Amino acid sequence: MRTSVEKRDLAHYPFLPEAQGLLASRGIKVAGLSDSKLGCSYLDRAAERIIIALDGKIVYPESEDDVVSDIITYVLARVLVSCAKDKRTIERLCKMEAARVYAYFHIEENELLKKRVCEELSLETGDGFLPVIRYVELASRVRDAKWRLINREVEKGRVSVSSEEMDVLIAERIRTILSSGLPLDIPESIAKEYLPWSDKILAAVQERTLVEFGAIDESAYPPCIQALISAASAGVNLTHSGRFSMTAFLHNVGMNGEQVAGIFARSPDYNPDMTNYQVDHILTNEYTTPSCATMLTHGICVNKDRLCESVSHPLNYYRSKKKMMEKMRMRDEAMAKKTEGAAAGNAAPDPAEP
Repeated sequence: MRTSVEKRDLAHYPFLPEAQGLLASRGIKVAGLSDSKLGCSYLDRAAERIIIALDGKIVYPESEDDVVSDIITYVLARVLVSCAKDKRTIERLCKMEAARVYAYFHIEENELLKKRVCEELSLETGDGFLPVIRYVELASRVRDAKWRLINREVEKGRVSVSSEEMDVLIAERIRTILSSGLPLDIPESIAKEYLPWSDKILAAVQERTLVEFGAIDESAYPPCIQALISAASAGVNLTHSGRFSMTAFLHNVGMNGEQVAGIFARSPDYNPDMTNYQVDHILTNEYTTPSCATMLTHGICVNKDRLCESVSHPLNYYRSKKKMMEKMRMRDEAMAKKTEGAAAGNAAPDPAEP
């Protein structure tokens, strides 16, 4: 069993100070990286690392000789998502990186390294119990009723946790730590230098949004969103929750900031500065459209139709409505072709033909 931290180990845990020290020893700096062919290749791989994360996949080093490159692309990926300022992309990158780290951590045999990782991430593997405060901190983002404190066995301020459950909590802790501090505060000069790569990432995000939701189709918007758009166009001063819900929805289905602001521009008293500020704030934080229950609470759930009764979220309505409309279109086309074929078959023969 190895008892030392080797260079190839650092590719497994690129957030360790030792990994950053390795880059420093090579004289690698973030600024000016695009000035060299090698630097551009690192940026290309970092952007690809993010795009792979968008697809829910995990990036692993191609070989043991690829350690330095892998650490560099980890660092650059964090810089690039910070330049892109897309919250969902940041979350997906962190989810991928956390899954990758945990995959290594789970099978790690180097006890010294495992202890070092635990120290860096403030992790504790536990003895089958966790203090209540620590448990709540780790389990707060795990979505399952069984993780709620009320459903747990608690004794003397400690929560009973199985080894399998501890694995889940450790994985969540890794994700939380890796996401802390993001987005980074990137100097304007570096953000400008990396613009071609951050634009590539945003284009990939847009592409995947279109794949998920298809081309934007206003006729498939749920009644609540259609009502908000109509009200905004008529010059009605929407409530904060109304503006937020409409903006978040339009962005979630694939509209960019300029397109969303264009909806508000239909209003007779359109204020471009105020509108752009509000839209940019919502888009920058990548908020998700509120659920139907929340919309109802804020008095925004209006003009409900039959489809509303079978969904619990405006985005689910949009997906379902688009699928229904596509099926109807295909059915109508099939019927039209069938009718044309029948008409052709029943057509009288040309008298000029023998």
